[in-house]
Formats: sequence, C-alpha cells, structure tokens
Amino acid sequence: MTPSARPWRIRCLFRDQLAHIQPVEAALAGRAEFQYDADWDPAKITGDLVVCINEYHYDVIRCLDAARAAGIPTLTLQDGILEWRCQYDNPLFGAAPQHQPVLADKIACLGAQSARQIAAWGNAGKTEITGMPRLDQLLQRPRVPVRQPATRLLVMTAKNPGFTEAQREITITSLRDLKRYLDTRADLQVQWRVSKSVADSLGVANQLQEVATGELAAQVEQADAVISTLSTAMLEAMLLGRPVAALDYHNVPRFVPTAWTITAKEHIAPVVDEILRPPATKLTFQNDCLHDCLRLDGPAAPRVAALIEAMIARQPVNLPVPAKSAATIDPRLLRAENEIERLKAQLAERPVAKRLLTKLRRAAKK
Repeated sequence: MTPSARPWRIRCLFRDQLAHIQPVEAALAGRAEFQYDADWDPAKITGDLVVCINEYHYDVIRCLDAARAAGIPTLTLQDGILEWRCQYDNPLFGAAPQHQPVLADKIACLGAQSARQIAAWGNAGKTEITGMPRLDQLLQRPRVPVRQPATRLLVMTAKNPGFTEAQREITITSLRDLKRYLDTRADLQVQWRVSKSVADSLGVANQLQEVATGELAAQVEQADAVISTLSTAMLEAMLLGRPVAALDYHNVPRFVPTAWTITAKEHIAPVVDEILRPPATKLTFQNDCLHDCLRLDGPAAPRVAALIEAMIARQPVNLPVPAKSAATIDPRLLRAENEIERLKAQLAERPVAKRLLTKLRRAAKK
C-alpha cells in the first residue's frame, strides 16, 4: 500500500474469540482499518476483505456469499485443532461437517497437519499455513524448565467435554478413572483446569478462571507434566515444554497425535509415571508432532497480515519465512535444561554427590 492510499477496510465477522484477530490487527496497524461486525448482516458487507472465525453460522454463510457476489475476498481463521467428534458427531454441524468445504476463499491453518487434512476435504488451493496468532505471545515467553524431581501434574479438559450426552458421559468416566488413581498418589501435587460442569461432577477444586492463553500458560508452567482431553491446549502445553498425555476414551480416529495417550484406565498408572520421567525419544516425537500441527518459525500474526495483503492485491500468496526466529523455543535446549535439572536432583539425593555439587556451585559463583 502506498503512503497516499487509504487504509484497507477489513470486515471482521466476530462476536467473540477476538484473541484470534487482534494480533493481526496490530500487525497491520496504520495499513488497515478493522471494522468489527457482530450483526452478520449480508446487506452491510463492504470493504476490501471479509474475515471470520466460524463458517457454520447461517448468517456468516450469507455474509460470505454477499462478499463473493461483490467481488470481496474472504478469509477464515482456523480456531483450533481438528477433532473427530467435533467434525462428525457434532449436532451443531448436522450433515455438513466443518470445513467440508471451506466456504471462504482461503483458510489460515494452524499447521501443516491441518492444512493437509483440510485440503484433502476438497479445498485444494484454499489452505495457507500461518500458525495461530493468539499463541504468538507464548513464543516470547521466557522458558520455565520442568522441576526435578517431577511431582506436579496438571489435568485439563476442553471447554466442551462432549457434543452429545453420550460423549460427555465417556469423558466424565475417563476423568473419574484418572482422579481415582491420582487420589492414591500422595507423592503428587495435582491441579485441575476443567470446565465448571466437569469440576462439579468430579468434586475437584478448579483452577480455570478464564479461557485465556496467559492464564493457561501460567498454570502449565507450575506443572511438570500435563494430561488433557483433546484440545488446542495440548499444543500450548507442548509449546511450553511440558510432556503431554491425551486422555481419550472415545475410540475414534485422531487428527492430532501425541507421544502419550490414555485410552483405558489400565494405561493411567504407566503413563503418569512416564510423563513425569519422560524418555528423550518420546519428547522428540512430541516435538515433531507439535511442529507438524502448529507452525512455529516465528509469529503467526505477520503471516496472516501478509496473506490478507496478498488477497486484497489479488497476488500470489508468499508467506514470510524467517531464516531464524529468536522467539521460537528451541526444543533441544529445553530438553537439555530439563535433563540438567533431573541430574541435579539425582545428585542431591546422594551425600557425597551433594557435597560435590555444593562445591561446584560455589566454584561457579567465583
């Protein structure tokens, strides 16, 4: 955009979930005017581009159709991981699963995994791998190594434990099995970050105050490992360097893999033990899964901004790829830090080694 040109007008079909679009607005500061539209009235659709977060609302579909008729490009932001029950067993979508097809001209995908899957659903040419703008703040967050010996466990659930009563009952059953086992582990400190209905069913003190990335990050950093039902929060915990186990009794296909999975109560004890003392091979696999599911080579907001610019200009999309991002957490360094903490804890348990460690610390301060 030239200095004399007017700012682009971006029509935002958002009533909530503003954390997905506000980082993009900041990235385009001075170049674009973001007009937030909570009415979703197709008669009011104007501007240079229309962006939405969910396409399944009938009024949003009508707005996208109106934009297409007016020659205005449209963009959908993927709002979370792909999850089988949400896609195919969600009464909200009926016979038309989400993203099948994508109704906007383009969809900004979390990572390569979701881009491949969404493209395979008849959306060739529509997927762009941008990352998730609302998670950009985690890239800038100072690393907090896992404490050793690891004894702190965080249990999390998705906002919605199930889309049908049968699904909710299965989820509650899995959490009851988990709680029953954890109640026998006096050596562990367990925190619960779950939906209110789940907390009431389990009778646990709930750490969830608000569904916000900052609050979640602070709670994950106070844990040494995480167990979660299928949720985007799994990726957030992985990004913060915690071993993550998926709690999933539903016996349906998985789009997002994890290094550890609990699909029956017999798996709980061995998985809990292992995520508190994770082998390097599984941590490496977890890192591979994370980078496939979430693009992390720099912040996502500038990439979405570049996508918007290309769409408005009707030009080919060439998203920026930084050669090296200082903000991206190096998983090798994080594993090394965690291993150092583990070895220090082991040394501290031995009298001779403890004295030697004390001398080494004193020498390091000189």
